[in-house]
Amino acid sequence: MSDTFGAFTFNGNTKIISLSLGTYSFNAGEIYSRWKQWCSFSDNAKYPPAFAGSVGGEALGSNLFVGGYFFLQNGWVIRPMEADHQLIVSGNLFPIPDTASLFTSTLGDFQVIVGMRVSSLTQQVVSSSGGGSSPTAAQIADAVWSEDTSTYVNGAGKTLTDVENNSSIIPGLL
Repeated sequence: MSDTFGAFTFNGNTKIISLSLGTYSFNAGEIYSRWKQWCSFSDNAKYPPAFAGSVGGEALGSNLFVGGYFFLQNGWVIRPMEADHQLIVSGNLFPIPDTASLFTSTLGDFQVIVGMRVSSLTQQVVSSSGGGSSPTAAQIADAVWSEDTSTYVNGAGKTLTDVENNSSIIPGLL
């Protein structure tokens, strides 16, 4: 039995998630969400789960959250659309076990280049809807450049202080 949710067609018998024609990119969270919809439809929950769940969403403070990681399992694979194209996958999508394939070939004689856009350190900033706004790049730069580092005992602040203190002993710099 196959069912299409968004750009994804799930086939529990073959354990293949096929991408619809015109799908040149997708997000790992999107395919996971569509799979959850598919599972709740009809009797699709009888098939081995395609995903081992997800990790992420935990609050880190200051409207910062751990980004999502999604794990494809049980032999499920993704089949790109039937066309020559480059497929871009954003987000953290990994197979279980780590040696398993995420993708399978198209049925036709097509060339598909898959680009994975993953992050080894993922954090997600969630802006509040309470009327506040996130700082601009210029505001962040101003805050960084105006920070007094003279009291820092580690890192770049200490290095700058050491350079300043030691440059007076170098002839020609007085």
